[in-house]
Amino acid sequence: MRAATAEQTTEYLTTVEAAAYIKLSRQYLELARHRGDGKGPPFIKLARAVRYRRSALDAWMAKHDHAPDVPL
Repeated sequence: MRAATAEQTTEYLTTVEAAAYIKLSRQYLELARHRGDGKGPPFIKLARAVRYRRSALDAWMAKHDHAPDVPL
């Protein structure tokens, strides 16, 4: 049995790790956080540290899943 890597077992991701995980830019996540309109993924703020829960990123991406457009 293969041992899990630290990345696979870490539930909390930094902004850079979260951006790589959902394949968006770090700047997108930072702007979404600073806009504060609730349209970006949920995050955790501890003093100056920001973390994203992997399961919250998965849920946020699933919420934005759309069926292919049907031609009229």
